[in-house]
Amino acid sequence: MPQVVSKNKHQARTEETQAKILNAAEAIFSEQGFEKTQLEEVASRAGYTRGAIYAHYSSKEDLFLALMEHRVLTKFTAIRHVIEAEPNVSKRPGIFKHWLVTQLSDRAWGTLMLEFKLYALRRPQSREKLRHMYDLLLLRSSGEDFIGTLFGHELNKTTRAAIERRLAVIGAMVSAVILESHFRPKLLPKQQLQAVLEELYEALIHA
Repeated sequence: MPQVVSKNKHQARTEETQAKILNAAEAIFSEQGFEKTQLEEVASRAGYTRGAIYAHYSSKEDLFLALMEHRVLTKFTAIRHVIEAEPNVSKRPGIFKHWLVTQLSDRAWGTLMLEFKLYALRRPQSREKLRHMYDLLLLRSSGEDFIGTLFGHELNKTTRAAIERRLAVIGAMVSAVILESHFRPKLLPKQQLQAVLEELYEALIHA
């Protein structure tokens, strides 16, 4: 039987503090966007001082990346478990598609992610941190190759690479569709966004 390692009081207190900070950061980032958010506001919402924020995160950017890791890792790990539990591999892409289009319901986070990507694009160090975050999330949330889990391990290298590229494009489309819906609400009303993304998914993945 594996040994269970209990947390000491300091570890438990640190995790509790970080959870409160991340919850407050998520709320304020969603309300105000990345650029306008101030760490003092996050600290106040969490019930701590600005110094407490810096004790755990070196900057607003570091805090946002930690929040991104927490959100994406939690969500991706959950849907991966659902996909792996489906014994019929042919049904797995449909499960993933349904999960992906539901991400459009969180328009505030989708817009926020796009804002941060544009922020990082003009800052080489930030861009590298974000790229590293993508790699970290993929490795930490995947016990094995996700493409193989989703579409079957018999895929050849060329097909696997093509699917990976298309999934990356679809991921970007989530933010793009959300952004465009703000400017063209009549053409892209909220109730139509999921259907639009489903069409794009089908066109790219099954092309």
